[in-house]
Amino acid sequence: MTIKYKKKIRDKRGTRTIGYGNVGQHRKSGQRVGKGKTTQWKKAMKSYYLKQKELGFPDPDWEMGKTGFKRPQDIIRISKVNSINIKDLDLKLDEYVTQEKATKSGNAYVINLADLNIQKILGRGEINKKVNVTVKKASKNAEEKIKKAGGKVTYLLSKK
Repeated sequence: MTIKYKKKIRDKRGTRTIGYGNVGQHRKSGQRVGKGKTTQWKKAMKSYYLKQKELGFPDPDWEMGKTGFKRPQDIIRISKVNSINIKDLDLKLDEYVTQEKATKSGNAYVINLADLNIQKILGRGEINKKVNVTVKKASKNAEEKIKKAGGKVTYLLSKK
């Protein structure tokens, strides 16, 4: 197959800019020395960055370049544990009884925190009510305080 006319691009081959004017045009971020505050700052934007640092942007300990990394969201979700302190449990027990998420027999309350999507009970605060709690995990401090109040902690899974 023969070409009937000379293509324009063939005319431009071998020239530095291939018809886009001055050097470095018709590009993306390469002409502007990259994007963000981390790439190639020594070349074109050093004075800008030093001025920003002098002004304390974004904070006084700000350094050039990348620091650290972001953990993937699925890893963060795996390590996320819904927890409750015993002082909050003490305050909400009557509310849980009215919502039928806990039961009261005599002066003792019985509650399964797995039904409330709570995996761990923590020991902050005081508890004055006798509570029998079923939970996956509990801190030592929370377990001691519940036993001191006359209640008991039952684990859903065997405690490691």
